[in-house]
Amino acid sequence: MVSKGDDKVVIWPIYFDKSVTRQQGRKVAMKQATGKPSIESIAKAAQSLGLHPVIQKDSIHPSRPWRKEGRVLIDKEDSKSRQIKQIANRM
Repeated sequence: MVSKGDDKVVIWPIYFDKSVTRQQGRKVAMKQATGKPSIESIAKAAQSLGLHPVIQKDSIHPSRPWRKEGRVLIDKEDSKSRQIKQIANRM
C-alpha cells in the first residue's frame, strides 16, 4: 500500500483508456487516451520523464476487480493530474 509519506503517486492504466468515460475513471482527454494502455507503456513514458517508475503487476483497480491490469508507482514531483497529463503526452 502506498501512503502519503512515501512521496509516490499511483498511476492506473484506466486513466489513459479510450474505452472508459471520465465518469468511469479516465483522467486524460480523449485525444490523449489510447486504446489499450499497458503498465509497460506507462512506465516507459514515466521513465523518459525521470519519474523512476515501479511496476506492480498484481495490483487491481478498485472499480474493476475482474481485471488484473497492474499499476505504476512514480515519484511525486508535481500534482498528480499534471503528472498524468505529462505521461499521456509521452505515450
